[in-house]
Amino acid sequence: MKALIKGAIVLLLVAALLGITHLHSAAEGGIRVWPTWVELTINRGEQAGKTINIVNQSSESIRVMAYTSDFSIDKEGNFVFSEPGHESYSASKWLAVEEGELELAPDEVREIKVEVAVPTEVEAGGHYAALFFEAIPSSNQGAISISTRIPSLFYLTVPGLTEADISANADIVSLVMPGIAEKGPVEMGVVVRNSGNVHLTVAAKAYIASSWGNASELDLGQVVVLPNTEALMKGTLQETPLFGRVKASVVIGYLDQNGELVNKSQTAEFWVIPWSLVGIILGVMGLVVPAIIVVRKRYRLRVERR
Repeated sequence: MKALIKGAIVLLLVAALLGITHLHSAAEGGIRVWPTWVELTINRGEQAGKTINIVNQSSESIRVMAYTSDFSIDKEGNFVFSEPGHESYSASKWLAVEEGELELAPDEVREIKVEVAVPTEVEAGGHYAALFFEAIPSSNQGAISISTRIPSLFYLTVPGLTEADISANADIVSLVMPGIAEKGPVEMGVVVRNSGNVHLTVAAKAYIASSWGNASELDLGQVVVLPNTEALMKGTLQETPLFGRVKASVVIGYLDQNGELVNKSQTAEFWVIPWSLVGIILGVMGLVVPAIIVVRKRYRLRVERR
């Protein structure tokens, strides 16, 4: 059973990594930008270059501005952008763009050179920044103009002097399950915390068994968790047993600083009680039992009279 669970998490984690790695482009407002995900490992005091591609997909010329921003990911998986230097792990000021403002003709593709320079005095671990490309609308009088922007996210890792300086570790904070459910669908989930100092791609699955012997699996998906933050991973169990206890073992998987798979699990239980059915049964019993009592009394009276 443990081997099967480990194998499932390996496949799930590989799928997660492939899904993130192949998120190469995003299009909005007439421009397309790729890649939207950049991962680099750069030593202190060193530099690295990266090329970001941008294309004007509209039929008119577009003015585009490039600028950096910090970002974080909240518990629900939403990206939150802020001013450069706002986050403790900010790398926004490390990015230098070759062209901060450019004009793109229709269908024109431009390669934007981005230089990443890591300071000599910086903590080992993960550092993050977003490079935005914003299409500035033409100021046509009488027309409504809306600017759009697309980020390319930079996930940077600064190695330490020793292996101990980099820590990739995640823990299960809690499981999200109902105490009692009437029937399916039932929402289930797990809260995961990244207690290390580099970002992690975490995959999770729930293995479910009922007191009647039924077993099933629920994919809770995968998520990128930044250092010292939490993420909620959840799914919906569509079918439950009609009645009884349900046991759920949630397993998370991620790759540690040595590239080895780590699995952690936690188990919880909940009950399925069909209250509407119970109410009907109690209602019927409330009618039937008194009727039986009345019949028995009448029967006894008849017997006594004889």
